Amino acid sequence: SITLNYTGATVTAASRATLKRTDNATITDVIPTRLCGASGCTGTSEVQIARSYTWSGSTLLGLLGSRQYNIPLYFRTVAGQNVSAGPYQVTLNFSVNYNVCQVGAVGLCLTPQTGTAVTSITLNMNVTNDCSAMTTPNINFNSAPLVQNFPTISQSIAVTCTKGSAYTIGINNGLNALNNVRRMASGNNRMSYEIYKEATANRWGVSGTERWSSGASSQVSTDGLLRTYNYTARILPNQTTPPAGNYSDTLVVDVAF
Repeated sequence: SITLNYTGATVTAASRATLKRTDNATITDVIPTRLCGASGCTGTSEVQIARSYTWSGSTLLGLLGSRQYNIPLYFRTVAGQNVSAGPYQVTLNFSVNYNVCQVGAVGLCLTPQTGTAVTSITLNMNVTNDCSAMTTPNINFNSAPLVQNFPTISQSIAVTCTKGSAYTIGINNGLNALNNVRRMASGNNRMSYEIYKEATANRWGVSGTERWSSGASSQVSTDGLLRTYNYTARILPNQTTPPAGNYSDTLVVDVAF
């Protein structure tokens, strides 16, 4: 048999090793890790600090390659952590007790080997800035006989990104823009419209100051992950009302770190 004794780690919490930021000691974000002796990391195969896991019998025979045992260890992070981007590290410490032998033709142990070895494993992880969700509802101006009769639409875009990340959000000009003015199309006909930050006259665009900084979002959740950007969309009244039809456009919303 071979027994792995999980003796400790450089950073721990709730009997598990926890990855901690290596580049900034003032950041307290940690990522708990699970150590398991079997794939799938079921509850019975997880090894917590001060506990052990044993391979024996037919399981141990299946790990034998020549005279070397390749002991499988599986590591998983605990889901649902809210951490900032950066490098994380933790070192796990072990002692290994072994009691193995070479079996002869009649099943006798010819060369028994027993002992204890001490070893450690260092885990490294790099968390990068990313966004996991974005809510971008369609804009519907409904119907009106004249351009000045279309309602102003007030809606929001919501974005969930890495804790503490700084980014900007842009909206492109769509498929039919002319001279940096967005336009919807119905066949060969066009209807100009625009999107503005909150209830201002500041255009929400794709470049420069027209982009929207995360630090200036309309709302932010308590955990700092979800930010909401309120905007208004308007049909421009200083244009000739185009022929009746169904007008549409497609916009792309992007996030840049």
